Amino acid sequence: TFAVTNIIMLMLNSTIQSSNAFTFHAGRALASSILSTQFDMAIPEAKEFCQDHLNCVAFYFPMIPSATQLDAPENITFVSAIDAFEPSAGDQWRMFIANDLTKAQYVNASSLVYDPEVIKRPDLTCCDKLRPIPSFEAIEAADRLERISCDISPKEFYDQYELPRQPVMLVGCSEKWKAQKRWASFETLIPRFDNASEWRSEINEEDLEQRQWSDIVDAMVENRDFYIFDSLDHPAGQLLEEDYDVPYPFQERDLYGSLKGDFPPDYGSKRWFCVGRGGTGTDPHTDPFATDAWNSLLSGHKWWVVYPTSVTDEEALECNPACSVEDPTAQDWYASVGSRAALSEYAYGERPYHVLQHPGETIYMPNDYIHSVYNIDDTIAVTANYGSPAKFEAVWENIVERGTETQWKQMYFQVFDKEQRQWARDSEFWHPSDFEYDDEDEVEGEEWD
Repeated sequence: TFAVTNIIMLMLNSTIQSSNAFTFHAGRALASSILSTQFDMAIPEAKEFCQDHLNCVAFYFPMIPSATQLDAPENITFVSAIDAFEPSAGDQWRMFIANDLTKAQYVNASSLVYDPEVIKRPDLTCCDKLRPIPSFEAIEAADRLERISCDISPKEFYDQYELPRQPVMLVGCSEKWKAQKRWASFETLIPRFDNASEWRSEINEEDLEQRQWSDIVDAMVENRDFYIFDSLDHPAGQLLEEDYDVPYPFQERDLYGSLKGDFPPDYGSKRWFCVGRGGTGTDPHTDPFATDAWNSLLSGHKWWVVYPTSVTDEEALECNPACSVEDPTAQDWYASVGSRAALSEYAYGERPYHVLQHPGETIYMPNDYIHSVYNIDDTIAVTANYGSPAKFEAVWENIVERGTETQWKQMYFQVFDKEQRQWARDSEFWHPSDFEYDDEDEVEGEEWD
């Protein structure tokens, strides 16, 4: 659920006071005493300003991001009193009221409306065609994601980022890859494959299905929308293995990669080739099977919208049919919901954030975060999912529920160390023989400890 804050309201002649510094309301103050209006000010900065100002009772802002900085609204109005409150059913306005009893006398609490839906869904996710995609500069100005060198050791990376479940951008992972030249643009990529080779792709928003490389090349040359998201396990995909390497911090990290055969069965290696025309993008999602992911970009720029871990309902972030255009496109979502994401506040005061990925950068995305990705211009990338030891219990659950008997035995007896075997036995998915399996292969070293 989207727990945001408690709401101050007048009920049975008593005032309920939140423990938060501010209470959140969908709407704006009317007939109020305006202190000032600020531009290009981020909401955390506005909270600090209002707390420090003796006369500041509240501030409100339109749900329109600044043209120069996506984590700041177009403007913020500070008020010294609230005489009336106008609810915003269409998600046009937001207001924060200072939770300070010395200022409560300047708030007409009877005008405030308690709406539980605001807490459940602080963003109504209305997808419209009223706004353009934000500028490259506005996305970059809002990018706060830490950058680190790809030279960091696997152990240091695990301790500092993977174990704490912290997204980060690595720089320099692809410096020595052949892909630097071979994937530099669509023009350099086109001769890489035989025209008869097939790729899982989408052209002009048709279904994602197998298409010949010649058809995809036609879309490239004719400037039509297309998107490739395909496994590297087929012959043409395997050809790309000589173009890149698993980035150093992620090498020998994949628990699933230690298993005999594909996991889940027939799913493949979970390595993907991603090629997209500018203007294409994904829905908000987390990656499957409790996997973490790395994504290395060789050409173009990707805009990532990353939600805090308190946001767990992917469907609640999709375009809301009640207030969206018919058949909304990826551009409609990113121009509206995506662009104003950082203006919404979720549990513990957390906010979504924006990331601009440049060529030569590799992003690490833990499984815990719902995220969406938009191709600002034509992009070429490689990505992989893997089962991280930092997500041990969820990985073990997937192995038990989706793998074969041989795979869980191999994982338990051959891959796990003594401590991990104890973790497995202490989990809800012990004993695995309580689940049904089709295979009966023996596993070397099958002794209980």
